[in-house]
Amino acid sequence: MTVSEVRPEQFDWLDPSRYTFSLGVESGSPTWVSGQTASRHDPGTGGMTSGGDVAEQAAVCWAKTRAVLEAAGRSPGDITELVEYVTVGGLADEPARVSARPTDRAASVVVVESLVRPDADLEVEVVAGGPAGLVRLPQLLPLDRAGRVVAPGDFVTQCAWVLEEAGRQLADHGLRLDDVVRVVQQSTPATRPLYRDTAVARRELLGPTFPASTGILVSRLPHPEALVALDVWASAEPRTVVPYATEAYGPLTFSPAVTAGGLVFISGTTAWDPASGGTVAPDDIRGQAEFIYGEIARVCELAGTSIDALVKTVEYVTPAGLARYREVADVRRERLGRPFPVSTGVVVAGLLGRTWQLEVEAVAALP
Repeated sequence: MTVSEVRPEQFDWLDPSRYTFSLGVESGSPTWVSGQTASRHDPGTGGMTSGGDVAEQAAVCWAKTRAVLEAAGRSPGDITELVEYVTVGGLADEPARVSARPTDRAASVVVVESLVRPDADLEVEVVAGGPAGLVRLPQLLPLDRAGRVVAPGDFVTQCAWVLEEAGRQLADHGLRLDDVVRVVQQSTPATRPLYRDTAVARRELLGPTFPASTGILVSRLPHPEALVALDVWASAEPRTVVPYATEAYGPLTFSPAVTAGGLVFISGTTAWDPASGGTVAPDDIRGQAEFIYGEIARVCELAGTSIDALVKTVEYVTPAGLARYREVADVRRERLGRPFPVSTGVVVAGLLGRTWQLEVEAVAALP
């Protein structure tokens, strides 16, 4: 499928030609929109600003999002996926965020250390439409039907429970855990030593053919007693695992990428080198970005497409990598085709590898 750019005729908040992302892209039926903050040109200073309280920021985020959707002939009623990346301050003002939403679509919430714009508290990312048969579940937290936390303080049990709950909710759509194509898991840095212990449930519930997966560490979850949050995508269309570095991925409970419904869902790619098992360019975000986008290019080729067909990336950067994060844009400019994919970049508390500074989650279109 051809990837085409969505660009409003007028976008007063910023000049999109300066950046290495598109405001929106289309390929087939979905429209992907880059994460939108309240960043805008400040005539008084000549620079950019993102300030204001959460309500003010949310209004700008949604005005920008609407402009991109309208350029694609869409409206907020067409939104099928909604993610809100919020700082702790932004999380506290949930009423302002909820009242600003022009859609009833449930939001997945990711609590970030900061956004790339340091004065921003909110970034809104949406997808409108979607391939037939693709289901994204509402964000799963370890809360029972009465809203009580399941297994308080027990990370491994909470991880197993949210997977089991995903299975129960997928059954309502006529799907099973075998149909899952991608998961994104959030947990806190304190759970890092226990992460390997969650493989038992993943192997039992998601195996033996595993979905693509992204794992990030956040300072807190949307619910104060939750230790994990899970987002799940599943497809009624046949899925295929992309066969890359099969020996290295064999013992793991995720696949490098999965194809389904004309899309390639690529796992969060880090500086982990499947050939050596080590970390490439420790503590060097540019070196890691060059390696990561090289890995994504190889996976795309094995899936039957190319890195030029990327429609979306999410870049998770650690606080240690933030000072040089602008250098990642140079790598994107060198490696990515045109139009650029839509993109969101946020600062998270950490990644599973202590010397990793960047993780890139991606989606590409198949021809």
